[in-house]
Amino acid sequence: MTVVKGAEPRTIDLLVASGVAMDTWSLPAELDEPKIGRPITHDDLLEFHDRLHDADSWAQALEHLHES
Repeated sequence: MTVVKGAEPRTIDLLVASGVAMDTWSLPAELDEPKIGRPITHDDLLEFHDRLHDADSWAQALEHLHES
């Protein structure tokens, strides 16, 4: 089972010494980008979901992609 949580260096050393696999990572750079526009709402997500399942929306999106 994977568990993610912060730990003191001594605790990490003990866990690694006992065979626990350790992986380090950093936060994605996108978190530092400025946030522009209004926050996404529940209704926005529902509309996006509906458009993902609508063939006409896909066709329109592809047309705009080819126009660029």
